[in-house]
Amino acid sequence: GGSYPIGSDAMPDTRPEHQVALEPFLIDRYEVTNADFVQFLGALDVTPRGDRAAGAVRPEDLAGPRASLLLERGRKPGAPPYVALDDEESRIAIAQGRFVVKPGFERHPVNEVTWYGAVAFCAWRGARLPTEAEWEAAARGHEGRRYPWGNAPPTPERAVYARGSNDTAAVGTHAAGATPEGVHDLAGNVAEWTSTLYRPYPYVATDGREDPRGAEERVTRGGDHVFDTTADKLTGFFRRGFSRAVDAGHRHIGFRCARSP
Repeated sequence: GGSYPIGSDAMPDTRPEHQVALEPFLIDRYEVTNADFVQFLGALDVTPRGDRAAGAVRPEDLAGPRASLLLERGRKPGAPPYVALDDEESRIAIAQGRFVVKPGFERHPVNEVTWYGAVAFCAWRGARLPTEAEWEAAARGHEGRRYPWGNAPPTPERAVYARGSNDTAAVGTHAAGATPEGVHDLAGNVAEWTSTLYRPYPYVATDGREDPRGAEERVTRGGDHVFDTTADKLTGFFRRGFSRAVDAGHRHIGFRCARSP
């Protein structure tokens, strides 16, 4: 907790640089992984059927009244999906009638999870998504670092970026890019959902941007792994340039959870 510098005068939507007072909070050391998310899927009232080890999950592979929550295509009105398992980019499959992670991607950050799915997962864990301000505070610290690790420019040892589509890395494998407090992958790998509606700065938590009922775009943070991710997108204050549709899965967006102590 305490006062943190938020924003930067470097970009139009990060202006103005300002101070935000935050209550104490906890934030995950790592991005949520495919293995983590499979545990959540197993707790839902959805029954996987048969085997779908390769490719995308199909509607006939799922049974139960909430099966549509796991499919982006053919979604039900008023019931946004939690995850797009029917997208080829998803790393979650079905084997012998249960949800599994495609081999080798167990510790990679989960992708194709919608904002609603990220909210539901965190609630299942007894947590919540971080606010945009909490996320930036964790990435920049009280001193206002440019990047999570400090002010030195990004390198492949510090962050997973400028790669091909869906070419992520296992969480926590780029320790040189961790914050001094030990939070990993806040720059690169996958961008991360926050709880906050995409509104202009300055950040004011009570102006409606933290309304959980809003259906507009939510802020995603942290840059991602794809080829057009440049150094400016890995800064702790960058907040534009990512697809932010809340009811869709995205190959380059994941999340981590936070909690008030």
